[in-house]
Amino acid sequence: MADKKRIGQLGEELAAEALKNKGYYIITRNYTCPYGEVDIIAVRERVLAFVEVKTRTGRGHGRPSEAVDERKQRHIRNAARYFLSYSKKEYEKIDFQVVEISLEHIAGLEF
Repeated sequence: MADKKRIGQLGEELAAEALKNKGYYIITRNYTCPYGEVDIIAVRERVLAFVEVKTRTGRGHGRPSEAVDERKQRHIRNAARYFLSYSKKEYEKIDFQVVEISLEHIAGLEF
C-alpha cells in the first residue's frame, strides 16, 4: 500500500509541475474538507481549476481517468462548493480537470 501512496504522490508532483509550466498558480494541494479531497486547486487568469490526478504504472486497469467515477466526481464537486464558500476571491470560471499520469517504466527508483 505504501508503494501506491508513493506512486500517487509522484504523479501529483508531476501534475503540479505541468500545471505550473502551463501558467497555473497552485493554491493548494491535497485540499481536504468534510465532503472529500481535491488533489490540486490552481488558478490561471481568474479561472479556478479543481484537479484530480490519477497515476497508473501500467495498462492493466484501463486509463487512469476511468477511476474518476460518478461518486468521485460528486465528492470533487461538493469539495469545490465548500472551498468556494470560504473563498474571498471571485473567479470568472470554474474548471474541473483530470490529469492522467502513466508511469509504465521508471528506471533507477526504488518502489
